[in-house]
Amino acid sequence: MALGLCVNVALSGPTLPSVHAAEAPLTTAAAVRSLREEEAAKKLPVELRGTVVFIEGPNGAIVIQDSTAGTYFRGQNETSLQPGDEVQVKGVTTPGTYLPGIEQASYVKLGHRELPAALPATYADILSGRYFFQRIAVEGIVHAVVPTSDESRSILTLALGQDLLEVRICAPPQEGQQLTDSRVRIEGLAAGGVNQRRQLVQAIAWVHDWSGLQVIKPAPPENEVPLISGSKLLAFDALGQDRHRVRMAGTVIAAFPDGEIFVRDDATAWRMQMLKPLPLPLPLGTRVEVIGFPRMQRFSASLVHAQVLRQEPGPVPAVIATSMADLLKGKHDNDLITVTADLTSSFQTEDGHVLVLQEGGRSLRVQMPADGRPLPAGARVQVTGICLVDSNTASGTTSTPRSVHLRARSAIDVAVLSAPPWWTARRLALAVGLLLLAMALCALWIAFLRRQVRRQTQALRRQIQHEATLEERQRIAREFHDTLEQGLTGLALRLDAVKARGADEKSGRLLQASRRLVSQIHEETRSLVSELRQPSHEALDLKTELARIAEEHTTDCGPAVEFQADSPLPALPSHIVHHLKMIAREAVTNALKHAQALHVVMRVHMQSQCLRIAVADDGQGFDSEARHHGQAGRFGCIGIEERCEKLNATAHWRTAPGQGTVLEITLPLNAAA
Repeated sequence: MALGLCVNVALSGPTLPSVHAAEAPLTTAAAVRSLREEEAAKKLPVELRGTVVFIEGPNGAIVIQDSTAGTYFRGQNETSLQPGDEVQVKGVTTPGTYLPGIEQASYVKLGHRELPAALPATYADILSGRYFFQRIAVEGIVHAVVPTSDESRSILTLALGQDLLEVRICAPPQEGQQLTDSRVRIEGLAAGGVNQRRQLVQAIAWVHDWSGLQVIKPAPPENEVPLISGSKLLAFDALGQDRHRVRMAGTVIAAFPDGEIFVRDDATAWRMQMLKPLPLPLPLGTRVEVIGFPRMQRFSASLVHAQVLRQEPGPVPAVIATSMADLLKGKHDNDLITVTADLTSSFQTEDGHVLVLQEGGRSLRVQMPADGRPLPAGARVQVTGICLVDSNTASGTTSTPRSVHLRARSAIDVAVLSAPPWWTARRLALAVGLLLLAMALCALWIAFLRRQVRRQTQALRRQIQHEATLEERQRIAREFHDTLEQGLTGLALRLDAVKARGADEKSGRLLQASRRLVSQIHEETRSLVSELRQPSHEALDLKTELARIAEEHTTDCGPAVEFQADSPLPALPSHIVHHLKMIAREAVTNALKHAQALHVVMRVHMQSQCLRIAVADDGQGFDSEARHHGQAGRFGCIGIEERCEKLNATAHWRTAPGQGTVLEITLPLNAAA
């Protein structure tokens, strides 16, 4: 609403709700407006008598005032009431958006009387809300009178000291009336703009028509307005400042589309805000004579609601070269200056580009127009523009700028003196990242090469060991061939010679068995020599190899060797089968040779994920604690333990003198794998 008050009130009605019939009604405007928001929302009954002081419109708020204060109710197509009518109003309370009022209202017109006396008020009184919706009287200097967009009303700007009060008059501007710079007295309704938090944010006065305005002192003619320099604007005067219009002259140094024009005279530079936009922008260097109202803005005085009286072309104004440190001294406020600095960053805003400059440890913000182009960070630039103080700080009686910024007039006000160095922070970070990545890759490559070297070294070591092993095997094979094999051949010939001379039946069978044993030993020796020279990589079967050991000792005149095996047995690598076979052979040989056993049993079976081989005999046994300390040249038990150690297997003897011997070999399958 234009009055700054939005209320939800029902249409006028003849009676009040029965729920409030038993409650005592509120009878004064002060009682209504003194309610808290939650109390006014309870729709308390109201019955008061007052004078109409303002009517917003046919469907707008009707403000009434009694001897205590003012309040309002809403009408429906109301055309019968006029300011000054005395009415009796009945209704219920409503919180409103700022102060409580009356809704569901009905009224009775009692007559007509003079309006209540207007209370003298200041701008602070109106903004405080103490006189909200009451008649007030203010006195000040008229700055401007302009029509609304539909030209049905007028907006008058009234200076109350340094404050500007907006006065809304419900009538179009009067023809030929020159109110600007006049001292006037206005009687009207105190109101204002209200936000969503029920807070008064703008002071406004409403007047029904021009009869509420009285001219106390007419405006002087424009040619009688004093002409002053920029250094005298709001400066000390023994008689004080009356805040009437002044005339000033100077050279235009900048003109912006929003109506702000900056002018420099011989002493200083100032800013002025035009009352109406100029049909054509003022060219730079134009000599102008202007008239307007002095007003302190931020750090320096300026002219507001200004008008150009005369203008003539002139030379392009000079630019003042300065530094960022000098800008904070304040003497260049509103003046055209140029600085040289490094561009650190830039960003886009609704009004254009913003550049951030840095020089000597200080930063400066530059507001560019919308046609400005983005510039690379790190460039050395020279910027020309209007220096504007953003904020200031006071120390004693002295006020100094705390922060400033530049407002450039166009894109040509920014000149790039030198391009940014190639080594920007971003590129340096990218280079460092690439270097770290390369170092990481090199470290991985070195680790890979070291691993390959270790692998190659191990392969070479294995190859050297293999070649050394082959060479040693060939040497042993030669020795076996030249000694043992030849000796066995000679022994076989001698046995054949003895048999040829003739012998009894028992001796013949013994010679035949001996000859067969020698032949078998000879054959195994040849096989061993062949294997030493060229090892076989064919898979061996443990069950088959152990069965052959038993077959070697099958004879009618000697000890018996028996073999027993579970089926099936797991497949084992050839070298493991070889070691197990040699362990079993050694155990059988010991039983026959040393224990003088007559019956030997070999048994192989699986138990608890372990392969177990047991060799049992019925020989004379021995002391198991002394098996490592036997006679010289007897290394059978030691050899068995050494082979078990290679296989990660265990060997266990159960024996005693005269009680036979049992050798148990246990090989875990995970070790075999």
